[in-house]
Amino acid sequence: MLSHRDRVLTTLDHHQPDRLPIDLGGTQTGLLVEPYNALKRKLGMNSPTTVSNMVLGLAHIEDEVLERFDIDFRHVLPGQADQFHFQLLPDDSFHDEFGTRWKRPPGGYYYDMVEFPLASCSLRDLANFNWPDPLDPGRVRGVREQLDSLRTTTDFALEAGLFGLWETCWFTVGLERWLLACIDSPDFVEALLDRTMDFLMRMHAAYLDVSGSYLDLVTLWDDYGTQSSTLISPAQWRKLVKPRLANLVAMIRSKTSAYIGIHSCGSIASILDDLCEIDIQVINPVQVSARNMSITELKKRYGTRLTFWGGIDTQFLLPHGGPADVQKAVKSTLDLFAQDGGYILAAVHNIQPGVPPENILAMYDTARFMTKI
Repeated sequence: MLSHRDRVLTTLDHHQPDRLPIDLGGTQTGLLVEPYNALKRKLGMNSPTTVSNMVLGLAHIEDEVLERFDIDFRHVLPGQADQFHFQLLPDDSFHDEFGTRWKRPPGGYYYDMVEFPLASCSLRDLANFNWPDPLDPGRVRGVREQLDSLRTTTDFALEAGLFGLWETCWFTVGLERWLLACIDSPDFVEALLDRTMDFLMRMHAAYLDVSGSYLDLVTLWDDYGTQSSTLISPAQWRKLVKPRLANLVAMIRSKTSAYIGIHSCGSIASILDDLCEIDIQVINPVQVSARNMSITELKKRYGTRLTFWGGIDTQFLLPHGGPADVQKAVKSTLDLFAQDGGYILAAVHNIQPGVPPENILAMYDTARFMTKI
């Protein structure tokens, strides 16, 4: 049997591992608190649940659960900046370090962005914008020690998720206004992309200076897709995003030998060749319910160039199917995706409230049973 890390690296190198790598517990491969508690009850666990990501409503996945499913990854993140002091307001809202206000609606599971510091799309406001400190020491404090402990005492593959360029921009503007600005305020859009890229280059470089030698996979969080297409035209994406993203990826490559991935939901088939060209090697979460994201076609076109990470549908299958449906879908996905490596099993993004624990068990246990030696 391979170690967990060697299993992941074998797959990322497009060779057949001893069994399929399996992931659970990352920022895009996690469980919200409600389905996690239901899963723990099913497993006979009664420990208190803590929240690992308040905005997304994610549960901290305990080692007992990770060991139950023989998860191959452990996920690490930069720390919180010292200069940022989180304050939850009486209306259940807060401001992040960029000044964007997030609010959770009554009964909601997530915090939504409701106020944006650069919604004016004004070059003057951008010139006066108070950027956070990308080199704040809190972002890297304790990171090396955490990673060193994981590397020397465990055999897991280590993944780090980092802010992406496109999303960081629109988080300060608002998505609808940002998309309009791509047409009516192109000078502002390009200026914000450049300023944001400079900020991320410095912040990520500082993080990778202490973490890069330990990491096996670095993922940039961005979202370029909708259910049916990219958010902007592929031509516009190539003009605005691709060259800047290429610079960011090149900097990451200079700091680590880790594989480099992109998280983007939605239909992104039209830009996969472009992502390959700029040294993106891994795609998450592989939203198979979106247009042109058929696993058959993806494997045929990119089976030796991209590793696909995710692919088990969370829109229809996991919440609405039964365990037999999940088992059938997992088997079909593995038959198509997992030949000669290049596939890591996980859900398409985080598992939501309403997903029965029996379906979660069926997903992970089917994958493990099919791929054991």
